[in-house]
Amino acid sequence: EIIYWGEGMNSSMAVSRLSDGALNYHNAGKVQASSLPQDMRLQRMLGHLTTLLPANPKKVLVIACGAGVTSGAVSINPLVEHETIAEIEPLVPSVVSKYFGAHNYNVVSNPKVTVHVDDARHYLLTTKEKFDAITSDPFDPWVKGAATLYTREFWEIAKDHLNEGGIVTVFVQLY
Repeated sequence: EIIYWGEGMNSSMAVSRLSDGALNYHNAGKVQASSLPQDMRLQRMLGHLTTLLPANPKKVLVIACGAGVTSGAVSINPLVEHETIAEIEPLVPSVVSKYFGAHNYNVVSNPKVTVHVDDARHYLLTTKEKFDAITSDPFDPWVKGAATLYTREFWEIAKDHLNEGGIVTVFVQLY
């Protein structure tokens, strides 16, 4: 059952509910996240690894909000003082707040979280901020705005925005 559908500036989005009550987050015509246990484990694992691996993860950048589960897992670490989410599609934060808030710890309204509606590459090219960890919510390289995030140049830009001892975590699904 489709419970939300919207056309944004950069992509179309939908949220569907399965017969068992699980939610699917669709972006650019594909399910990108869900509240199914296997997806929740993966999405949360990425967020937790991002904050458990660096010695002192005070400032974290999450590239792409998606359903917000990865960024939500980052936000609950007590060592994280500030989290920035760079999300290219303006519709995403409000939609995931409404439908996935219970699954993402209401990350968008968390006072230590700032959402920048911007392409992550552009955001990093225009900010002087440095981070203790950078991660990206899983996204497909063929989706508008994502291809430039899979280049050597982008990873060099990300590296330049890391504090001493900082890390970048990313999940890549091989089909």
